[in-house]
Amino acid sequence: MITFDTSTLLSYYQARNGLTSAAAAGVTSATTSKSKTPVPEAPWLSGATPPATELVRSALNGRKFVDEGASRTSLKGASPDYSKLFATYQALNTLLAVANRAGEKRVADSEIARLQTAMTRGLSEVSTYVQGLSLDQLRLTTGAVMTSDKAKVGVPKANYTYTTDTIYSGQFGDPVPKFQGNVSFDVAVKTFGVTKTVTMDLNEMGSTPRTMSNVVEYMNGKMKAAGYNTAFAVQRTAGQERTVQVNGKPVALPATGDDFALKVKGDSAEQISFSAPTTAPAVYVTTKAGDPDPDKNTLTDDGVYETTLTKYSAAGTGGGAGAGAPGGKVFTETLQGTISSVRKSVAAADGSIYMLADVATQVDGKLDIDGQPIKGESDVALLKYDSAGHLLFAQSLGATDNASGLSLAVADDGSVAVAGSVSGRLQGSVDGPLNSGSGSTLTDSFVTRYSANGDEQWTVRRGGLQEDEATALAFGADGVLYVGGRSKSDLPGSVGTDPSGGWDAYLSAFATGADGKPKALFTQKFGSAANDSVSDIVVNGSQVIVGSKEDGSAVLRSFDVTANVVTENVTQLNQYGAYESVPVTYTKTATLSAGATRDLGSLKGGELVGLKIDGGQLYVGGYTANNLMSINGAMTAPSGGMDAFVGRLSLDISDNSADALTYYGGTGDDTVTGFDVKNGTAWVVGSAGANLDGLPTVGTKDGYVAQLNVGSGAVDWSQRLSGKDGYAAPTSVAVSAAGASALDLFGLPSGTMEFKQSDRITTATAARAGDTFQIRTRERGPLTTITIEANDTLETLADKIKRASGFRAKVETVTNGDNRVLKISPALNTATIEVVAGKGGTDVLTALGLSGGVVRATKTESGKTVSADGGGQVYGLQLPPELDLTTEAGRKNANVVITRALSQIRTAYRETSDAAKGISSDDSKTSGKTDGTVPKYLTDQVANYQAALNRLTGGG
Repeated sequence: MITFDTSTLLSYYQARNGLTSAAAAGVTSATTSKSKTPVPEAPWLSGATPPATELVRSALNGRKFVDEGASRTSLKGASPDYSKLFATYQALNTLLAVANRAGEKRVADSEIARLQTAMTRGLSEVSTYVQGLSLDQLRLTTGAVMTSDKAKVGVPKANYTYTTDTIYSGQFGDPVPKFQGNVSFDVAVKTFGVTKTVTMDLNEMGSTPRTMSNVVEYMNGKMKAAGYNTAFAVQRTAGQERTVQVNGKPVALPATGDDFALKVKGDSAEQISFSAPTTAPAVYVTTKAGDPDPDKNTLTDDGVYETTLTKYSAAGTGGGAGAGAPGGKVFTETLQGTISSVRKSVAAADGSIYMLADVATQVDGKLDIDGQPIKGESDVALLKYDSAGHLLFAQSLGATDNASGLSLAVADDGSVAVAGSVSGRLQGSVDGPLNSGSGSTLTDSFVTRYSANGDEQWTVRRGGLQEDEATALAFGADGVLYVGGRSKSDLPGSVGTDPSGGWDAYLSAFATGADGKPKALFTQKFGSAANDSVSDIVVNGSQVIVGSKEDGSAVLRSFDVTANVVTENVTQLNQYGAYESVPVTYTKTATLSAGATRDLGSLKGGELVGLKIDGGQLYVGGYTANNLMSINGAMTAPSGGMDAFVGRLSLDISDNSADALTYYGGTGDDTVTGFDVKNGTAWVVGSAGANLDGLPTVGTKDGYVAQLNVGSGAVDWSQRLSGKDGYAAPTSVAVSAAGASALDLFGLPSGTMEFKQSDRITTATAARAGDTFQIRTRERGPLTTITIEANDTLETLADKIKRASGFRAKVETVTNGDNRVLKISPALNTATIEVVAGKGGTDVLTALGLSGGVVRATKTESGKTVSADGGGQVYGLQLPPELDLTTEAGRKNANVVITRALSQIRTAYRETSDAAKGISSDDSKTSGKTDGTVPKYLTDQVANYQAALNRLTGGG
């Protein structure tokens, strides 16, 4: 007879799972010979945890998440640390129940909102409790446990190289087709205040074949002869094998050739600029492409989109060599996937392109722009690209909740302004007297002004009792910035006679005051008894023309503005830390007087998209189903349905003698989403309907770009656009008057090369002035708040951290890819630094890419890694200040984050109880579970195995 002792399987289970014999036997206190101090049973082992439904109900009813009294053990002699661990566990378990409830099917939006409120309250409560804990045998932190805290976000390094996109694919020694013919460009080099121009005329190469290497050798020879260090090089990328199908089987073929690009190797002492002897307009079009409903289920939101920037030549032979034929594509760049839409684009005087984009699409669970994490659910980003399509900088607004960009303006001096709507917190803004609160979902208007290099100068946020948003911007004379928008209630200080009804239109003006902060000059409201909004603003000296949509009609309004510019002495802090009196010239006040008004007629469901001033005349663009717009001189007739229209008028809008109007459209509905004018020629982009300009349909839903001669009504060129999944929706257009030239052949940008960017933290990251984080250097010690200032750099922030830590923190700037980032580590082996998130929605750790938590040195004792400061082991919960339950991705993330924190509490309990029982562990060995009761299912299985063996051997 074969007998089988059940203890054998029990021992096997214990060995495999790391259970001690005492734990396996269900012993929960110090009853064994090895036990030194009593160990209470954990709630997750005893089944003392309340049901999830009860936990959720308790949280929604406002009960405290942390209840140390309810978790206190009655076991005499047990360390009070256990009660504190259990209280933290119960609070986290309640948070997990809340997150899981939010993830269940058919939960109403109203309950989701209540669950989100409970989650935010619970996280705050747990964070406060853990940060104030005093434990005898261990330490807890809401963050991570690290030997150093190295930021993942920083400030770009100065990079004196520039690599173009691929300009040629083929064999290394073959002539490059783009380099043939009369091709030339100029390189202006400024060094020590002196600028000289080096002309690169490939005709000077004579009969030498214009291969990549020969052209680069020629250009380097010219630069060296002029005495400059800047040089060019060939960037070669090996071609990839091709795979084709032959009789249903893949067959590998060799690459057809390598890809070649140019690399510019700059010098820190030389500022270089590129230009061409002949230029012509270039058209930049942004497009959002993708099937909005791939699974054909309207209840799902499964569309995956991509946004592209495409450059077209609008020149023809008049642009000189390399300018290309009208509509010739120069390049297409796919923008970062987190960009949900480009609202507007503007060509600057230096040939660069500014874009205003909404960032609201997560990619791989992350929401960022150019490596900058976005704080809230959506944000606004200002993007600057050079004429070759390379991103120069990305500047996010830094809104904590939601923000949407609606307008963009660029001044002649390179200053930039963006405007839109924002809800929730916006740290560092200058607020009006009636703004919506940080906890409100109502939107306010915001305006941010930047310098030419992307440094924020100021942000103003103004609102009324109800919703409002800024929809139009324009720079004027004397530093005045004009802002147009719409509001559902009166804005502070507004005047006018608009009969309120729904949305009302408004025109405001701001200027930078003597103290460097924005100053509101006036707010004028106007419109009809229905819904009104401002579409665009243009400025002609003291004249301001506003284009608006009022009760469905396109309306032009002219205003005259008189600015009061003064020079006053202001006391300021100089670069040496001393106060001095300096004269400051600024616009102190401004008065507004209303002029002519002109109704252009009903848009019949269409939109007034934009206004432009070109050649001393006013241009208006949009789309309409009205075939009788109140603009004289129609050059073309409408085609039916919705058509694009462009009108040319006198700047004296009451005079219609010089009017001209052209329609553009097909038999279907055609819209306009972007509009620009240069040299009397208009460009429009939008969604294309049927039979548009005789162009064949390309995809399922096409877009279009068209160049129109407003004076004659002729279409100079047009093109239907398609994109990902057969869908394309152009979102903006910008025309650079001199953007097309021979530089396009070399992939080089026009204007000055920007090798170095701003070193301000608030420019390079999503951090805003006024954002904070905290540090301390001992358990339960006082937290010192560190506040980000507008001019802070990595170096000044590092100094702040060192001083706040009493110089117990070593803070240095290190390299992380193309960026310089902060790295915090202990200055001494005995030093411990805790980095804690900022309070009240001002946390900046995420924006800086810092983890937060305890940073300490370590040592090895008995094969185990422990803190070198002699304190107890540290356990990191890695809890963020906020978790989102309003989206599926957010709920999944919340579940993962809270489950991870619960695991840390279990680990802390296991290791603490092991120490109390005299059980040692060795980190050099793989450790499994060291506590817990053998599950009933396993003991039942063991009994079944024994019964089966008995039957097989006749034993019973």
